[in-house]
Amino acid sequence: MANKKNGFWTFIFSLIPGAGEMYMGFFKQGLSLMGLCAIVSIVASFLGIEELMILLPLIWFYSFFHVHHLRSLPPEEFHTLEDKILFFDDRDFQLGTLTENRKKAIAVVLVVVGVILLWNSVLDLFGWILPDFFREILWSLQNLLPRLAIAVLILYAGVRMLRGTPVKKEDVEDEDEDEEV
Repeated sequence: MANKKNGFWTFIFSLIPGAGEMYMGFFKQGLSLMGLCAIVSIVASFLGIEELMILLPLIWFYSFFHVHHLRSLPPEEFHTLEDKILFFDDRDFQLGTLTENRKKAIAVVLVVVGVILLWNSVLDLFGWILPDFFREILWSLQNLLPRLAIAVLILYAGVRMLRGTPVKKEDVEDEDEDEEV
């Protein structure tokens, strides 16, 4: 990887979140920024939470300035940088290393998304049979249930984070033994 890429193309690619990082040779970082933009857009539009769209300019600015920072680094420092997925460790995406808590969290998300998709499909398929009154009630539920499900998950995650999980004494002793070796 060379950080002295063409200045014009660096600027052009830096206008698209993630593309500049990919142009500089950091494909994992670029894809994670592009994916983050896509996820924010999809979640905001699917759930009707327009307030999430405020994250898009923040992601854009981060990506823009990150690319120009990478280009300005001295070659010695640039070559020491590691291409890694932003906000996660590469080990987080290896299925064999997932902890039970993460597997449960992924399972809950999959079940919630599956239920929402099933609900929407059934309502689209049979909604025309229902009287107008019931159709309006179900349509309102269809729009509110995804928001409600996400709100419950966010509240649950926030409460869990506030309570924290106490460190077990055995875990601390295991870490001390590992450090001595």
